[in-house]
Amino acid sequence: MENEAPAPATRLKEHSGVAANLVSAVAGLVALVQAVRSDPLWIVLGLVALAALVAYQLWRRRWRTAGLAAVALLILGVAGWALDQDRRDPAPAAATTTTPTGTTTAPAAPGPTAAITSAGSTSAAAPDGSPTTGGAATVVFSEVVQLDKKTGVDVDGGRPVKRYAQDATVDLYLDWGYILYSSARHSAMYEDTYAGPEEGAEARCATYREARRTSAPHHYVGAGQQYCFTTSEGHPGWLQVVNQAGDGGALVKVTVWRG
Repeated sequence: MENEAPAPATRLKEHSGVAANLVSAVAGLVALVQAVRSDPLWIVLGLVALAALVAYQLWRRRWRTAGLAAVALLILGVAGWALDQDRRDPAPAAATTTTPTGTTTAPAAPGPTAAITSAGSTSAAAPDGSPTTGGAATVVFSEVVQLDKKTGVDVDGGRPVKRYAQDATVDLYLDWGYILYSSARHSAMYEDTYAGPEEGAEARCATYREARRTSAPHHYVGAGQQYCFTTSEGHPGWLQVVNQAGDGGALVKVTVWRG
Protein backbone atom coordinates (compact mmCIF):
# COMPACT_ATOMS: atom_id res chain seq x y z
CA MET A 1 0.00 0.00 0.00
CA GLU A 2 1.35 3.43 -0.94
CA ASN A 3 2.19 5.90 1.82
CA GLU A 4 -0.51 8.45 2.20
CA ALA A 5 0.30 12.16 2.50
CA PRO A 6 -0.06 13.59 6.01
CA ALA A 7 -3.58 14.69 6.74
CA PRO A 8 -4.22 18.47 6.86
CA ALA A 9 -4.90 18.23 10.58
CA THR A 10 -1.49 16.62 11.14
CA ARG A 11 0.31 19.31 9.12
CA LEU A 12 -1.56 22.02 11.02
CA LYS A 13 -0.45 20.46 14.30
CA GLU A 14 3.18 20.39 13.14
CA HIS A 15 3.05 24.05 12.05
CA SER A 16 1.49 24.97 15.39
CA GLY A 17 4.33 23.21 17.19
CA VAL A 18 6.93 25.18 15.21
CA ALA A 19 5.12 28.44 15.93
CA ALA A 20 5.00 27.60 19.64
CA ASN A 21 8.73 26.91 19.60
CA LEU A 22 9.45 30.24 17.95
CA VAL A 23 7.28 32.04 20.48
CA SER A 24 9.18 30.30 23.29
CA ALA A 25 12.51 31.42 21.83
CA VAL A 26 11.34 35.02 21.42
CA ALA A 27 9.98 35.01 24.97
CA GLY A 28 13.37 33.82 26.17
CA LEU A 29 15.16 36.66 24.36
CA VAL A 30 12.72 39.23 25.77
CA ALA A 31 13.35 37.82 29.24
CA LEU A 32 17.10 38.16 28.53
CA VAL A 33 16.79 41.88 27.71
CA GLN A 34 14.64 42.57 30.76
CA ALA A 35 16.95 40.60 33.04
CA VAL A 36 20.11 42.44 31.95
CA ARG A 37 18.39 45.79 32.52
CA SER A 38 17.07 44.78 35.93
CA ASP A 39 18.61 43.12 39.00
CA PRO A 40 20.66 39.98 39.74
CA LEU A 41 17.61 38.06 40.98
CA TRP A 42 15.91 38.34 37.61
CA ILE A 43 19.06 37.21 35.85
CA VAL A 44 19.16 34.09 38.03
CA LEU A 45 15.47 33.42 37.36
CA GLY A 46 16.06 33.92 33.63
CA LEU A 47 18.94 31.42 33.67
CA VAL A 48 16.79 28.85 35.48
CA ALA A 49 13.87 29.37 33.08
CA LEU A 50 16.06 29.07 29.99
CA ALA A 51 17.81 25.99 31.37
CA ALA A 52 14.42 24.38 31.98
CA LEU A 53 13.35 25.31 28.45
CA VAL A 54 16.49 23.71 26.96
CA ALA A 55 15.92 20.52 28.96
CA TYR A 56 12.27 20.36 27.92
CA GLN A 57 12.99 20.89 24.23
CA LEU A 58 15.75 18.26 24.31
CA TRP A 59 13.33 15.83 25.94
CA ARG A 60 10.81 16.53 23.16
CA ARG A 61 13.65 16.17 20.62
CA ARG A 62 13.06 19.63 19.22
CA TRP A 63 16.69 20.22 18.40
CA ARG A 64 16.33 23.58 16.68
CA THR A 65 14.37 25.20 19.51
CA ALA A 66 16.68 23.65 22.09
CA GLY A 67 19.65 25.16 20.24
CA LEU A 68 18.07 28.62 20.19
CA ALA A 69 17.27 28.40 23.89
CA ALA A 70 20.83 27.24 24.63
CA VAL A 71 22.25 30.24 22.75
CA ALA A 72 19.95 32.58 24.71
CA LEU A 73 21.08 30.85 27.93
CA LEU A 74 24.73 31.40 27.02
CA ILE A 75 24.15 35.08 26.16
CA LEU A 76 22.25 35.65 29.40
CA GLY A 77 25.00 33.98 31.40
CA VAL A 78 27.67 36.18 29.80
CA ALA A 79 25.54 39.30 30.30
CA GLY A 80 24.94 38.40 33.94
CA TRP A 81 28.65 37.85 34.49
CA ALA A 82 29.48 41.22 32.87
CA LEU A 83 26.84 42.99 34.96
CA ASP A 84 28.19 41.38 38.12
CA GLN A 85 31.71 42.53 37.25
CA ASP A 86 30.44 46.06 36.72
CA ARG A 87 28.70 46.00 40.10
CA ARG A 88 31.91 44.79 41.74
CA ASP A 89 34.03 47.64 40.40
CA PRO A 90 35.96 48.86 43.44
CA ALA A 91 35.86 52.47 44.52
CA PRO A 92 38.90 54.57 43.58
CA ALA A 93 41.76 54.23 46.02
CA ALA A 94 42.67 57.06 48.35
CA ALA A 95 45.48 59.37 47.38
CA THR A 96 48.87 57.97 48.36
CA THR A 97 52.32 59.36 48.85
CA THR A 98 55.66 57.60 48.54
CA THR A 99 58.03 57.71 51.50
CA PRO A 100 61.46 56.14 51.99
CA THR A 101 59.79 53.27 53.86
CA GLY A 102 57.06 52.61 51.35
CA THR A 103 53.70 53.85 50.14
CA THR A 104 51.28 55.29 52.68
CA THR A 105 47.81 56.77 52.50
CA ALA A 106 47.74 60.55 52.84
CA PRO A 107 45.85 61.56 56.01
CA ALA A 108 42.94 64.00 55.84
CA ALA A 109 43.71 67.54 56.86
CA PRO A 110 42.36 68.34 60.35
CA GLY A 111 39.82 71.08 60.87
CA PRO A 112 38.67 72.39 64.25
CA THR A 113 35.32 73.78 63.11
CA ALA A 114 34.87 72.77 59.50
CA ALA A 115 35.43 69.71 57.31
CA ILE A 116 36.05 69.53 53.59
CA THR A 117 33.76 67.08 51.82
CA SER A 118 34.86 64.87 48.97
CA ALA A 119 32.99 67.16 46.57
CA GLY A 120 34.94 70.17 47.82
CA SER A 121 32.20 71.80 49.89
CA THR A 122 32.67 72.97 53.48
CA SER A 123 30.44 72.05 56.40
CA ALA A 124 30.53 73.44 59.90
CA ALA A 125 29.00 70.90 62.25
CA ALA A 126 26.86 67.79 62.52
CA PRO A 127 23.10 68.06 63.28
CA ASP A 128 23.73 67.46 66.98
CA GLY A 129 26.05 70.49 67.14
CA SER A 130 29.32 68.54 67.31
CA PRO A 131 32.01 69.24 64.73
CA THR A 132 32.33 66.73 61.91
CA THR A 133 35.46 64.66 61.52
CA GLY A 134 38.07 65.52 58.92
CA GLY A 135 37.05 64.48 55.41
CA ALA A 136 33.39 63.87 56.32
CA ALA A 137 30.38 65.85 55.14
CA THR A 138 27.65 67.11 57.46
CA VAL A 139 25.13 64.37 58.11
CA VAL A 140 21.54 65.50 57.59
CA PHE A 141 19.94 62.17 58.47
CA SER A 142 21.19 58.74 59.54
CA GLU A 143 18.72 56.19 60.83
CA VAL A 144 16.99 52.88 60.13
CA VAL A 145 13.51 53.45 58.71
CA GLN A 146 10.73 50.96 58.06
CA LEU A 147 9.10 51.16 54.66
CA ASP A 148 5.86 49.28 54.25
CA LYS A 149 4.68 48.39 50.75
CA LYS A 150 3.20 51.35 48.87
CA THR A 151 4.89 53.68 51.39
CA GLY A 152 7.54 56.36 51.01
CA VAL A 153 9.66 58.53 53.27
CA ASP A 154 10.98 62.10 53.18
CA VAL A 155 14.20 62.59 55.18
CA ASP A 156 15.39 65.99 53.93
CA GLY A 157 14.16 67.65 57.11
CA GLY A 158 16.40 65.55 59.37
CA ARG A 159 13.63 63.19 60.49
CA PRO A 160 11.64 60.50 58.63
CA VAL A 161 8.24 61.67 57.41
CA LYS A 162 6.03 58.94 55.96
CA ARG A 163 4.42 59.50 52.58
CA TYR A 164 1.68 57.37 51.06
CA ALA A 165 1.85 58.74 47.53
CA GLN A 166 4.82 58.86 45.19
CA ASP A 167 4.99 62.66 44.93
CA ALA A 168 7.85 65.13 44.40
CA THR A 169 8.81 65.27 48.10
CA VAL A 170 9.38 61.52 48.51
CA ASP A 171 13.05 60.53 48.79
CA LEU A 172 12.49 56.75 48.79
CA TYR A 173 9.33 54.80 47.93
CA LEU A 174 8.75 51.05 48.32
CA ASP A 175 6.27 49.61 45.83
CA TRP A 176 4.76 46.14 45.61
CA GLY A 177 7.24 43.30 45.13
CA TYR A 178 10.12 45.05 46.94
CA ILE A 179 10.65 47.55 44.13
CA LEU A 180 12.39 50.58 45.67
CA TYR A 181 12.20 53.94 43.89
CA SER A 182 14.46 56.94 44.43
CA SER A 183 13.19 60.53 44.35
CA ALA A 184 11.19 61.44 41.26
CA ARG A 185 13.18 64.68 40.82
CA HIS A 186 16.50 62.89 40.33
CA SER A 187 15.45 59.30 39.55
CA ALA A 188 18.86 57.64 39.93
CA MET A 189 20.09 54.79 42.12
CA TYR A 190 23.74 53.73 41.87
CA GLU A 191 24.74 50.17 42.75
CA ASP A 192 27.04 50.08 45.81
CA THR A 193 26.41 46.58 47.21
CA TYR A 194 29.94 45.23 46.80
CA ALA A 195 31.85 48.48 47.21
CA GLY A 196 32.31 48.57 50.99
CA PRO A 197 30.68 49.53 54.30
CA GLU A 198 28.92 52.76 55.21
CA GLU A 199 32.25 54.31 56.14
CA GLY A 200 33.46 55.80 52.89
CA ALA A 201 30.04 55.65 51.25
CA GLU A 202 29.80 59.44 50.87
CA ALA A 203 33.01 59.52 48.80
CA ARG A 204 31.92 56.53 46.71
CA CYS A 205 28.52 58.06 45.98
CA ALA A 206 30.15 61.33 44.90
CA THR A 207 32.42 59.37 42.56
CA TYR A 208 29.46 57.58 40.96
CA ARG A 209 27.66 60.85 40.28
CA GLU A 210 30.72 62.67 38.95
CA ALA A 211 31.60 59.75 36.66
CA ARG A 212 27.97 59.52 35.51
CA ARG A 213 27.98 55.83 36.28
CA THR A 214 25.07 53.78 34.97
CA SER A 215 22.05 54.07 37.26
CA ALA A 216 18.35 53.18 37.34
CA PRO A 217 15.30 54.95 38.82
CA HIS A 218 14.32 51.85 40.81
CA HIS A 219 15.59 48.41 41.80
CA TYR A 220 14.27 45.16 43.22
CA VAL A 221 15.86 45.12 46.67
CA GLY A 222 16.77 42.42 49.16
CA ALA A 223 18.66 42.22 52.44
CA GLY A 224 22.25 43.44 52.19
CA GLN A 225 21.89 45.48 49.02
CA GLN A 226 23.32 49.03 49.00
CA TYR A 227 22.62 51.99 46.73
CA CYS A 228 23.56 55.63 46.42
CA PHE A 229 20.80 58.09 45.54
CA THR A 230 19.86 61.79 45.62
CA THR A 231 17.03 63.17 47.74
CA SER A 232 14.24 65.36 46.41
CA GLU A 233 16.11 68.45 47.64
CA GLY A 234 19.37 67.39 46.00
CA HIS A 235 21.23 65.95 49.01
CA PRO A 236 23.46 62.92 48.37
CA GLY A 237 22.28 59.79 50.14
CA TRP A 238 23.16 56.15 50.74
CA LEU A 239 20.98 53.22 51.77
CA GLN A 240 21.39 49.64 52.88
CA VAL A 241 18.50 47.17 53.03
CA VAL A 242 18.76 45.60 56.48
CA ASN A 243 15.94 43.07 56.26
CA GLN A 244 12.37 42.47 55.20
CA ALA A 245 9.65 43.67 57.55
CA GLY A 246 6.00 42.74 57.78
CA ASP A 247 3.97 42.00 54.67
CA GLY A 248 6.07 43.28 51.79
CA GLY A 249 7.96 45.90 53.81
CA ALA A 250 11.65 46.45 54.48
CA LEU A 251 13.97 47.91 57.11
CA VAL A 252 16.37 50.31 55.42
CA LYS A 253 19.39 52.14 56.88
CA VAL A 254 19.41 55.59 55.28
CA THR A 255 22.20 58.18 55.53
CA VAL A 256 21.94 61.61 53.88
CA TRP A 257 24.64 64.26 53.75
CA ARG A 258 24.33 67.96 53.14
CA GLY A 259 25.29 68.63 49.57
